[in-house]
Amino acid sequence: MIEDREKDRMQVGKILIAEDDPDYLQILSRRASRMGLDVHQASNGQQAIEAVNESEFDALVLDLYMPEHTGLEVIDAARKIDPDIQALILTGSASVETAVEALRAGVYDYLTKPLDSMTSFELALSRALERRYLVKENKRLFEEIQRLAVTDSLTGLYNRHKLQDSIDTEVERAKRYNRPLSIIMIDMDKLKVINDTSGHAAGDEALKLVAKSIQRSIRKVDMGTRFGGDEFIVLLPEADCEEAAAVAKRIRDAILEVEFEAGKLSVSMGVVQWHPGFDASKDFVHAADEAMYLAKRSKGERLHVLTPEAQGPEE
Repeated sequence: MIEDREKDRMQVGKILIAEDDPDYLQILSRRASRMGLDVHQASNGQQAIEAVNESEFDALVLDLYMPEHTGLEVIDAARKIDPDIQALILTGSASVETAVEALRAGVYDYLTKPLDSMTSFELALSRALERRYLVKENKRLFEEIQRLAVTDSLTGLYNRHKLQDSIDTEVERAKRYNRPLSIIMIDMDKLKVINDTSGHAAGDEALKLVAKSIQRSIRKVDMGTRFGGDEFIVLLPEADCEEAAAVAKRIRDAILEVEFEAGKLSVSMGVVQWHPGFDASKDFVHAADEAMYLAKRSKGERLHVLTPEAQGPEE
C-alpha cells in the first residue's frame, strides 16, 4: 500500500512508447519508469493510434517506421485530439529529409538509433515534458487572466465590461430576430448604513451574500453582473418582462431569507423588457435604472416592472 502511494507520488507524466523492436521497447520503458513516468507500450502503429484514441498522454516516444502506421501518422492522429501533445521520434535510418519532415510535423526532438546513451533519451524526454507543462500552464494562466478581466473580484459575478459586451450582442440579436430580452436592475437597500454601523468588511460580506443569492436564483442562460458599488444587473435573453419579473421575485425572496449578522438584507429592483423605442443598449440600461429608482423611492424592498407599452404598477 505504501509502495503504491509512493509510486503514484513519483509519477510526473503519462507517456506512450511505441517501438516494434521488443527489446528496445523494454529498454526505453524501464528508463522512463525510473524517471517516475506512467509508461504505456505499443508494438506497432495501429496499437499506438488506438492508445492515443483511448487515453490522454503528455508525451509520445515513437519509432519512425513501424508496421501498419508510421510514427508521424501516430503523431497526426494524436494532434487531432490534443494539439499540444509532445513527441519524440526514434529512427535507425536517419536522413536530412526524414528529420525535416519530423520537425515540420511538430516533433519536439528527433533521435537516431542506436542512441549515444540513454542519458540523451532521458534528457530529450524530460525537456519534452517540461514544454508540455509550460504550454498547459500558460494556457491556464491565459484563461485565468481572461476570467479575471471579466469578473468582479469581490462577488465573483461578471463585471460591467463583460455586461456591456454581452448586452450589445443580445440587443442586436433581439432586434434582428424579434426575440424578447429583459434586464433586472438591483440596488441594495441601506448598504451605507451597514458600512457605517458594522464596518466595510460587513458591507463587503453583504454584497457577496446578495451576489450568491442572485447566482442561485437566475436561469442558466441569464448573466448576473455587478454593475458597480451596490448595484447589480441581470441580463435575461429570451425572457419577456413577465418572465423577468418572476426571476426578480426569486432573487428578492432569496435575499430576504439570507441570515446576516449585521441585519436584514433587502433590495430594490427594476425590470425592463427591450423594445424598439430604445435607441441603444445604454437607453435600455437607463430605463432599468429608472424603474429601480421608482421602487427605491417607494421606501425600498420593492420591484417595479416597466413593460414595453407602459410602466407597470409597483409590487
